[in-house]
Amino acid sequence: MTSQHQYNSRNKESRNVAEYPVLATLLGGPLHGYEMVRRLNEGIGSVWRLRKSQLYALLANLEREGFVIHQRIGHDKLPAKNIFNLTPDGIKLAKEWLERPVSHFRDIRLQFVTKLWFVRQFFPERERLLIKKQLGLCREKVTMFEGLRESCGNVVEALSYDLKITVIKSTVSWLEGLLDSIEMGNQE
Repeated sequence: MTSQHQYNSRNKESRNVAEYPVLATLLGGPLHGYEMVRRLNEGIGSVWRLRKSQLYALLANLEREGFVIHQRIGHDKLPAKNIFNLTPDGIKLAKEWLERPVSHFRDIRLQFVTKLWFVRQFFPERERLLIKKQLGLCREKVTMFEGLRESCGNVVEALSYDLKITVIKSTVSWLEGLLDSIEMGNQE
């Protein structure tokens, strides 16, 4: 294990966030790059689009760090393809990412929605837990920002906290709606 691999494994914030959907795509089994791009764009492309060149750069980095391996498969009449698969460390990293709530509310639209899509694909029994974790974290942030709002020193700062509180409360309401839809058996 290289020191870079150890550093990145411990410090999840140091990873390129676009690596996670690449890893999560491979939770469904080995794929070649073109198929990965197609699946990502069909599934999450409306919120997170990865270009083929970007995907291959991410895969090269993930392979260097020991999270992905590839096998070159040749065909009689077609060019050879690289088929990518997760290593045990890659599976662990992808699952850890899918289970972790999004820490910055500004990233919920991109990261949480992406996580939710993958959880629904591969681990539907964990969907409720992911939503509950995110809901808990959002509620903590509302409480924190309300406390900061009480002690702010000027109008601009107060307005900024008011906006943050409103956005997070809206997110809380949305997450509660997701939980309600699970209760009723309706997944959107």
